[in-house]
Amino acid sequence: MKKFLLLTICVVMAMAFAVPSHAQRLIPKQKGIEVVGSVPLIKGEKLFAKDNFGVGVSLTRYLKRENYAFALAEYEQQNMPYREYEVKLKDALLQVGYMHPILSDGGKNILVYMGVSALGGYEELNEDEKLLPDGATLLDRSHFVYGGAVHSSVEVFLTDNLLLVLKAQGRLLFGSDVHRFRPALSAGFRFNL
Repeated sequence: MKKFLLLTICVVMAMAFAVPSHAQRLIPKQKGIEVVGSVPLIKGEKLFAKDNFGVGVSLTRYLKRENYAFALAEYEQQNMPYREYEVKLKDALLQVGYMHPILSDGGKNILVYMGVSALGGYEELNEDEKLLPDGATLLDRSHFVYGGAVHSSVEVFLTDNLLLVLKAQGRLLFGSDVHRFRPALSAGFRFNL
């Protein structure tokens, strides 16, 4: 998996420097569709732990001066260790946010963004089962959750309409019985229309 990811990044970077750029970028009212995969950062766990992943689809719309607004639908799953068992935590979230450019190169090929979002969704714990396999009762429950997130991203234009997006986000979830702060790393592609 790691070799495949490294090979994919190398191919994408080679394409980025091989294709010349001729069209305008970051035009106000330009729309984009973004697909990302993510991994949650869990204290004391390996970065690529088994069954810990996330996927998301985002719609973006550029505003003035390279900033943009987005709506992101995201699903994240992680296993929480309990004795010799794994308790599944699943989140389905909708985020609405704003990203503002912080740094960029002269040709607007590589941009660094910071932003914020509001979020809401549903959190399912242990597939809504109260009893664990050893007979213990799970006191934490599934809930509707809400909160906010802080985002940072590095966005690289591979072609005039295709971007490689690397993101880090820290979500603060209220209404959850488990973890209130949930950081995650993600990578994906955006296609600007």
